[in-house]
Amino acid sequence: MWINMKKAGVSVFLVLVIGVVCACGNTYTEEHKTEMTEEAAKTLGNIGNDSKIRESFAGESAADAQIDFDALREINSDIFAWIYIPDTAIDCPVLQSEQSDTFYEEHNAYGEEDDTGAVYIELANLASMCDFNTVLHGKTGADEAGLFADLYRFADSDFFKDHEYVYLYLDGNVLTYEIFAAYERENTSMIRTYDFTYLSGCRQFLSDLYGARGMSMNLREGWENVNEYHYVITLTTQKEENAESQFVVVAVLIQDAAGTINRVVTE
Repeated sequence: MWINMKKAGVSVFLVLVIGVVCACGNTYTEEHKTEMTEEAAKTLGNIGNDSKIRESFAGESAADAQIDFDALREINSDIFAWIYIPDTAIDCPVLQSEQSDTFYEEHNAYGEEDDTGAVYIELANLASMCDFNTVLHGKTGADEAGLFADLYRFADSDFFKDHEYVYLYLDGNVLTYEIFAAYERENTSMIRTYDFTYLSGCRQFLSDLYGARGMSMNLREGWENVNEYHYVITLTTQKEENAESQFVVVAVLIQDAAGTINRVVTE
């Protein structure tokens, strides 16, 4: 599957209905945004030229431009997306269980019992990726192996600086996110701590994120003013030996190929 990217708009459209209908926006200058868009397109254009042999789920790999959602749904109907981060081992399906928010903690993407788990979102998030903040969970094992173990590489400032993008494939769409923060936080549920259906909950999340700034946080220059009208994903993982904290990588949507991402939020 291949989808041409199109440039995301920089304006925020406000329509008063029940609340606010939001379109994607950011605070970059046009020059910086053009550079960013070209770099994202270049990276996507190189997907499929990666000669590295990688273990993949059901023969699929975003690095090889092979994402067949019909085939994936035949294996497991809970699969709704595919996440890919270049230069990491993160190249796998994303699932949402109707049975339990923790089902894929102990089951793999085939639905089989497996301590490795799978990458998943909770029922409180929309599989359409239209929430303000979609939280993706994945494990890091005791041996620092696991589907999201490579997130810890973003704790290194040089790796963080050189690796900006997360690609999320949906059936008929591809979303590009720029990573703007990576840090350790208390191991609490974001979904239960913040009500992302309200602007106030979105603002509180961002306030707490920027308030956590310190030596251990990597924050990308130019994204100091992400606001409640953006679309964010938070990738979370934790090491088994450190259950008190979780490592999070937060990214903001910069490209929506099909132009389908929108939402209604209230104060």
